[in-house]
Amino acid sequence: DELKNYMAALGADTVDMALKLALFSGGQRMAQLLRAEVGDWNADTKTLRLTDPKGKRRTPREHLLPLGPVASSIVKDLIDQAKAKDTPLLFPSRTNKTPIHDSMPGPRVTEIAAAIGGDPFDLRDIRRTVETMLAGLGVSRDIRAQLLSHGISGVQAQHYDRHDYWNEKHAALVKWERHLAKIVSGEEESKVIKIRG
Repeated sequence: DELKNYMAALGADTVDMALKLALFSGGQRMAQLLRAEVGDWNADTKTLRLTDPKGKRRTPREHLLPLGPVASSIVKDLIDQAKAKDTPLLFPSRTNKTPIHDSMPGPRVTEIAAAIGGDPFDLRDIRRTVETMLAGLGVSRDIRAQLLSHGISGVQAQHYDRHDYWNEKHAALVKWERHLAKIVSGEEESKVIKIRG
């Protein structure tokens, strides 16, 4: 119910669009998402390129997200808005010269959580929820790590495994979007069977 109400509360302004895309793209880190530019979108493959500077890297690691149809539609809307504002940024601030600051989405999540009622939640809780639900959908730990750009390290990952995981990430994101659609439609709720004592 919380996730359903959270999605219903998201509007069309820049901060809400960032929150929406973060959710539909599999719980991406807000700071990485907000740096995205129009040129990071490949319309042919429906892939969004993020950069992950975390850790001791000298250059940020490329993090490719082969998006599902809903997330792709969100990116297309953001690109249309960026072109209208004559900015290369998907999430421009009021000046259109810098992205919105990554401190802005957090208070919006807090505001939505307060309006929904119940326990408060934040961006980390949403990211945690996405990963937990992906696990429940049968998405393996390795694919979730690739999808959420977790610390992918170790000898195998750094020196041997050159697979791009594009197909696996795409399949997981399409499955995730279907799951979110079921939550919105109430289909997930109807699966709960009450047992009478």
